[in-house]
Amino acid sequence: MLEAKFFRDYKHSYMILPCKSRQPEKSYQCRQLTSNKIEEILRCSMRHVNGMTYFYYDISSRTTMESLYRDRQMSYRQICELFEQLYQMYCRVGDYFMDETRLVFSPSYIFYDLSRKKYIGLYYPDYEEERPYEALMDYLLEHMDNEDERLADCIYQIYERTEDSGFSLWDALQILGEAKAQEEKTEKETKGSCGERGDMFLLSGNVLSENEKTEQVYTQADRQDSQENTFVPREKKEDKAVSVKKKSTFSAFVAVFSVLGIAGIVYIYGSYELSDEEVMTLLGCGALLGVCLIAGLTGILKGGARSGKKRTAAGSETEEMFLDGMDDFCLSVQDTDSSGHIRNSRLVSAGPAQCRETVSLEHVLSREREPGMPVSARGRKDMSEEEEVYGNTVFYDSAKIAEHKLYALDKKNKKHIELTKFPFTVGKMAGCVDCVLPDDSISRIHARFEKVGDVIQLTDMNSTNGTYRNGLRMQPQETVEIEPGDEIRFGKLNYCYR
Repeated sequence: MLEAKFFRDYKHSYMILPCKSRQPEKSYQCRQLTSNKIEEILRCSMRHVNGMTYFYYDISSRTTMESLYRDRQMSYRQICELFEQLYQMYCRVGDYFMDETRLVFSPSYIFYDLSRKKYIGLYYPDYEEERPYEALMDYLLEHMDNEDERLADCIYQIYERTEDSGFSLWDALQILGEAKAQEEKTEKETKGSCGERGDMFLLSGNVLSENEKTEQVYTQADRQDSQENTFVPREKKEDKAVSVKKKSTFSAFVAVFSVLGIAGIVYIYGSYELSDEEVMTLLGCGALLGVCLIAGLTGILKGGARSGKKRTAAGSETEEMFLDGMDDFCLSVQDTDSSGHIRNSRLVSAGPAQCRETVSLEHVLSREREPGMPVSARGRKDMSEEEEVYGNTVFYDSAKIAEHKLYALDKKNKKHIELTKFPFTVGKMAGCVDCVLPDDSISRIHARFEKVGDVIQLTDMNSTNGTYRNGLRMQPQETVEIEPGDEIRFGKLNYCYR
């Protein structure tokens, strides 16, 4: 197990590992590592501190694979990309005649460059491990997409192969590639058989296959359901009412114009002597105006019918709403003697049917409600006022429903952060974090919150501009406990945890 430490200077974040060689400057592996010619591995430099030599690996703006998929599952495509890039690291290191077994294939030390979308490996000259792929395979078994049976079968095969001494990353790529080729072959065979079966059902151009018929039936049903459940907004209803009003006005204008035109034709025919051709022209114009008159009158009648239906519907709806709310309505019945004096008074409950027969709207509106008591409760006067108004006090356990929230302290930043789940990550890369902070000082994956028991922990994810707790900058991958009242700063955004 590697004992890594982390350090941050002005612009860079470093992971520090001790050098166990006595003269690393003369070692071929160390010289090739510190030359930084291989882009697939972390850039490294050697520093001498108090008589000890250390490797400083630059991990600025990079996150580990373990943190990247901590609360997510890896798909078949993502795992294929992982093994392809790991195999490229393996080959590149071999091209420089370096020992490939010194590559650390552990999720905690496989870094991901978010800007280039590429994995970066760790080459440690003093690394020795009997089973170098065990930690990686355990992680993949835990974070793979379990619903993908093809992926699960491939991962289990690779896991069994890693127990052999002659296993290499090329074997893993072969297993993944064979599974993909087998699936493509199955899809082609399925498409071919479906095509032949479809030709058997398609007897003519107007005959549909059984699948197409079923799809058409479901499509029509979905359209019908969508039409029935469509909600018409109030603005659209108002626009429709305005359009109906405009149509009625236009129809009235056409009718008036037609009447005036016909009157003019009658006046010309009676006042002047006309030839046969002029008479035919007048008759044609008269017929055209007559058609326009009929169309205008029809439009006017339709508009009036629509408005009448709307008024009737509105009135009936109001009446139904009024009568439905009278289930618990109580009538006051008073008994009088022959001289007109009131002997007694009682309350009689009336159902909806009785209300429709005996109660008028004016009578109900003229009645005064008893103050402080709803209509449905008038028949329950026997209940004590204390039971009616007051209830038992319920214990409020604030610890069980405590909220974890970061309140913004800057004037320009008004976005509070509510920690709705754990682990909870913040950054500016949408899709990879739980809360997106669109600010230039924020890294793509900036920090992570975790809950251990009743304690909330904050971890810096190798951010460029740092994560601060109460004014103190945290080291890369450093984890601290936060308490209510602590000031948390991501880059230049300040928050208060409560």
